Amino acid sequence: MDQAQQALRSSIEMIMRSRKTVWMVLWCALLLACPETLEPAPNPSPEQPTPQVQQPTEPKPTRPSSAEKTWTRPGDYDRPITAGNPLKGFLTSHQWTTPDQRVPHRLEFLYLPFDRIMPTAGAPDFDGVLEPYLEASAARHNHMILRFYLDYPGRAAALPGWLSDTVSCTPYEEYGGGCSPNYDDPRLQATLLEFIEAFGDRYDGDQRLGFIQLGLLGFWGEWHTYPHGEIFAPPAFQREVIAAFDTAFDATHLMLRYPIHDSPERAIGFHDDSFAYSTLGDVPWFFHTKLVEAGADERWREVPIGGEVYPELQSSLFTDDFVVDTYSQDFLRCIEETHASWMINHGVFRPDGGYEGRQLEGAQVAALAMGYEFAVNRIDFTASSLRDGLVDTTLRVVLSNTGVAPFYYPLALQLEDESGNRWELATDLQSLQPGRERTLELNRTNVPVHHLSETYSLRLESPILLGDQVIRFADRDTQGGTLAFQPDFGCTVDDENVAVGSPVNECICDVDGTFITPAGLPCP
Repeated sequence: MDQAQQALRSSIEMIMRSRKTVWMVLWCALLLACPETLEPAPNPSPEQPTPQVQQPTEPKPTRPSSAEKTWTRPGDYDRPITAGNPLKGFLTSHQWTTPDQRVPHRLEFLYLPFDRIMPTAGAPDFDGVLEPYLEASAARHNHMILRFYLDYPGRAAALPGWLSDTVSCTPYEEYGGGCSPNYDDPRLQATLLEFIEAFGDRYDGDQRLGFIQLGLLGFWGEWHTYPHGEIFAPPAFQREVIAAFDTAFDATHLMLRYPIHDSPERAIGFHDDSFAYSTLGDVPWFFHTKLVEAGADERWREVPIGGEVYPELQSSLFTDDFVVDTYSQDFLRCIEETHASWMINHGVFRPDGGYEGRQLEGAQVAALAMGYEFAVNRIDFTASSLRDGLVDTTLRVVLSNTGVAPFYYPLALQLEDESGNRWELATDLQSLQPGRERTLELNRTNVPVHHLSETYSLRLESPILLGDQVIRFADRDTQGGTLAFQPDFGCTVDDENVAVGSPVNECICDVDGTFITPAGLPCP
């Protein structure tokens, strides 16, 4: 081979090597771009799943709708439906009779002589004496109003025998007679103060006790020995007793016969045991007059007012024979002026002449007028921002106290849906004053649309409630203490209801009752 042919052959081989390199580069690039070509084709096998055909989905908004709608339930006020609400109204004592429910009530009164609770110089016999009464009242689903006494005119002295040898007493003849103990005796004073401390240690916050009257001192435990003021407890000891009770009880409400000493500055309410006889007027010793003079006429906003209808007026009250005068006063006005929550009125329940007919109707009206009362003035339920089967909601409840007094124990408003979910809309409704309203709000996001068609219920809850006790709203739709409501949302097609979020052809029902496309635009 000559030199020229050798050069030509070398050139051809170089070109072939270059082309091979190019094809190899192109082949590698193809493999990198399509790696699946490296996998061997699978052999058909009956164990491999058959590919599923994707089903078409219902249309849903792909972005939040701008529509919004508010459903409103106005209040339907009804006072009589609240009859029997706890801690208010007329009551009597099971020591005097077995009352019926001619005037529905959930309270009862108990007098206990001091010598029974302190039979020896040791600790009080709470288990043997007080507990059976409290268990019985709780079984009746009644709260107890309790008072101890040392001196009840017309009855045997209640000074413990182990004290009577050293503590003297002064005889008197008024009101059936009796013997008033020497309240200035150091041993008696020490015994009473120790008892109060033990009483509070055992029973402060006891759910069965609605109210405790300070009692102990004076005729009937009413803090007077009229007309023998000189034999009553000395002022310094009165102050000690007031302070001892206030120290011993924080949770259970206390009540005192008169707004004396520093009691208006303490967490102590007051009871008028001559109600409608010496309650209102310009006479200096009348109950409300004393409240005004002591600067305690507004204390009802924080502490309770109660008492007893003057016994001599009970038989004629709410009859044509009852003439409004200085010592027989307008009963409803007495309630309005004092803001009383409850009243003992044994005359209502007497087995030998209890109230009937028009007198009973008058008592029922008066019982309803006492104490707290809660009405739902308005419910607003707003739904907005429909997207992907979800909405945002806002619930507003306008609640008012339509009574004459607060509810004096912790009180909450609870909302519950059909699924059992619960929310507390407020936990301090004991501060809601008469004549005032409060708007309570619950905001929720990402709520499944089916919740718009559920029934919701409102209920007032308090740890003081006993057994089957409920607090009924002053609303015609109240059932067993629950006010139920069902918002109304949806669309209508050919007289048929369509739920929010449901499709009709390619459109979706929006919260405002219109139809939108999945893009959130109005349907053509």
